[in-house]
Amino acid sequence: MLCGDVKPVSGTMEVKGAARRFASVSEAVDAGIALMPEDRKAEGLFMDYSIDWNIPSMSFKRLARFGIVSQKRVDALTDKYVAALKIKTPSTRQIVRLLSGGNQQKVVVARALAAESDILIFDEPTRGIDVGAKQEIYKLMNQLAEDGNAIIMITSDMEELLGMSDRIVVLYEGRKTGELEKNEFSQDRVLELASGIAS
Repeated sequence: MLCGDVKPVSGTMEVKGAARRFASVSEAVDAGIALMPEDRKAEGLFMDYSIDWNIPSMSFKRLARFGIVSQKRVDALTDKYVAALKIKTPSTRQIVRLLSGGNQQKVVVARALAAESDILIFDEPTRGIDVGAKQEIYKLMNQLAEDGNAIIMITSDMEELLGMSDRIVVLYEGRKTGELEKNEFSQDRVLELASGIAS
């Protein structure tokens, strides 16, 4: 719903202080919202395409001049985010499938940032990547937050949840059962709310 993929049944949503209701994913992207999905290989990336296709893929409309996207503009945008996110690759022409899991995840983030998104939804951001890459992703997320981006992290990893969050909202069967500030964090409290026992 936040990304325009599902229409809300009821309730309201505000983005940057204004009431919004998105009719499509592209409307949400235009509003600065980007989802980094849980399954990056099936839903987050064009696995058989290059880095310099994936990173600008949400930005082609903005990059186009008279309906034509120049390779020069694509290269400049791609180079900027490969450098900024320290994506390890021999070339921006590298096929994404050949990158490590951590670098694939960075390409997903780069695509969102290249589209000028500043509300970033990370769904299971470190699933399927090694410990060293996890730390890189955490560092990147913290830097993005420090730079003024809003980050919504969806995770089933308790250590990740308690270590990374500033605020935790707990859901049970699609309904909010609690909201915890940092001084209220505890594994027991989160599990209690997630089980539907307490609210």
